[in-house]
Amino acid sequence: MAKAKMPPDDPSATPAAGGVAPAFTSTGPAGHRKRMRQRVLTHGAAGLADYELLEMLLFYGIPRRDTKPLAKSLINQFGSFAAVFESPVEQMRAAGMPSTTATLCAHVPVVANCLVQGSSANRPYLGDWDSLVRYCSTVLQRAEGVQSYMLFLDSRNSLLVAEPFIWPEEAQIEQMTARLLQRALEVQACALVTVCLAEQEQDLPDLLQGCLPFISAVRKAAPLLAITLHDHLIIGQGKWLSARQKAGEW
Repeated sequence: MAKAKMPPDDPSATPAAGGVAPAFTSTGPAGHRKRMRQRVLTHGAAGLADYELLEMLLFYGIPRRDTKPLAKSLINQFGSFAAVFESPVEQMRAAGMPSTTATLCAHVPVVANCLVQGSSANRPYLGDWDSLVRYCSTVLQRAEGVQSYMLFLDSRNSLLVAEPFIWPEEAQIEQMTARLLQRALEVQACALVTVCLAEQEQDLPDLLQGCLPFISAVRKAAPLLAITLHDHLIIGQGKWLSARQKAGEW
């Protein structure tokens, strides 16, 4: 008797070692993915769990494999749904995410930030000390430890994008400066403010001193692209230091 053939476009249907049936009998459009897409079309994505949202994003980089286990694994490894998207591309790839999907996920926080900020009329104005320090102390300072941010501003000093980044080591300064200014051009920024958040007040002077080589490189390069670096701030526990004021002349 001839053996029944499995659908040729469903590699998940191939029996596992020892002839044991696979755990997922279908991961292609005819199975789980099709049901998820129909669920979103019928009820919207708001009802999906965090891991299901990540699972659907993984569809685009993993065309023919069940992505639920990887989605749950990524959330477990990074600690939360949001932490997955806030991680560097290299870490996402090391955790098993395909390169194309990792690149896509790395842009999700940027897109989300733009959507939250909405139109230019609703963008925070950061053109004076009070508004800048208040924004950094309340909106940015929400997690423990030191974090660094780049604030990209338009011609009216309204915030376009606030993006976290990893402060460069000395050997990385030139490369990071180029990346920063490239990103400024992408979002059509006219000005920048760099920010470091400190967990303890006594960390502020040391952090400021350590940041100066990179800040100096950005200050020299930015005007070549008609971009202004307004200042670098170190903020922590209600206190702040300004590189511009510390330098005397900017």
